[in-house]
Amino acid sequence: MDEKHKRFRKQTTGVKAERRKQKKKQEENDQTNTKLSSSTLEEAKRRNPKAFSIQNPIKAQQEFRRTQDLKEKRIHLPEVDRTPLEPPPVIVALVGPAKVGKSLLMKCLIKNFTRQKLTDIRGPVTIVSGLFIITIENFSRQLYVEVIYQFSLDDEF
Repeated sequence: MDEKHKRFRKQTTGVKAERRKQKKKQEENDQTNTKLSSSTLEEAKRRNPKAFSIQNPIKAQQEFRRTQDLKEKRIHLPEVDRTPLEPPPVIVALVGPAKVGKSLLMKCLIKNFTRQKLTDIRGPVTIVSGLFIITIENFSRQLYVEVIYQFSLDDEF
């Protein structure tokens, strides 16, 4: 299973191998020519500056203005307002040991605000109270959470 297969060996002699070698030499020459061409471009600019000067000053001015406008626009992008439309709910935590009436108190508070009876409470309950239908501004959300406090003798104040 862990046998190594023989690697493929490229042809080193023959017509195809010669073509490959010539192509590789030509690519190397092209790379060296591109390095030389940048220096010849600089020499040409020194010898004939009129050829590399601005041909149309109005077009150059428009191009400059456009680039400056784009740079300025990038700086003054409008900031997105991520503040929520409605404030976060008021958290009401009912804390106490087991079997003292936290769930009963929560049921009574919910019934007082919503006029509906809640039989079993599982997890936190969010209530929307106020004039929600008339205007959005005159309502508040309340989040009721039941927290069991376990009294132990190890806690020292």
